Amino acid sequence: MRSLFVNIHTHHYKENTAEEFSLPNIIVSKNYLIPQPCTLGIHPWYVDRNYEAQFDVLHQYGKQQNILAIGECGLDKLCDTEFHIQEHVFRKQIVIANCLNKPLIIHCVRAYQECIRILREEKVAVPVLFHGFDKKIELAEQLLGEGYYLSLGASLLTTKKDDLITGIPLDRIFLETDDKSSKIVDIYTYFCRVQKIDLNLLKEQVYKNFVDIFNYPLGR
Repeated sequence: MRSLFVNIHTHHYKENTAEEFSLPNIIVSKNYLIPQPCTLGIHPWYVDRNYEAQFDVLHQYGKQQNILAIGECGLDKLCDTEFHIQEHVFRKQIVIANCLNKPLIIHCVRAYQECIRILREEKVAVPVLFHGFDKKIELAEQLLGEGYYLSLGASLLTTKKDDLITGIPLDRIFLETDDKSSKIVDIYTYFCRVQKIDLNLLKEQVYKNFVDIFNYPLGR
């Protein structure tokens, strides 16, 4: 099993190496598509007036082999996009993910129960990963109970989230830098310090999680 740092979600693009694999997120209508492995979705902050055209782009390019997941997509009660439009766009992306058989990367702000309800109603049939999770362990347990994965980010380094680190099973965890300047190695190292586990063990488990849900062995 490869022993490398998997950064499951970032908005900073750089070449992958033998030591680190980063999965950039491309936002439809905001970013240019790249040839390296990435995720592609309609972010609730960037829903165009003509969002049907965004759906067409997502469905067309989402078929490409280098698009490993649909997202980030979801619901955000703090952004300017009308909530009923966010819901419609989110539902459509669940349908696209099911159609393409690719995992979903979820962006969620103050709308977890709505996200769970919609994922159930749309009968999501692919792996679901809530990125940038930094909420209470009780919410984490609810999401884990639904069968979802959680990705923890740089907030681990600045806030007391040790209960999350110790409470989430290793086979359901990912780590990420998102849009932060933090190094993924620092996030892994802190996680290991709290969990009191070997760094290579964590790297190998996150790599296994990645291969299991993305069906994309690294090193291609």
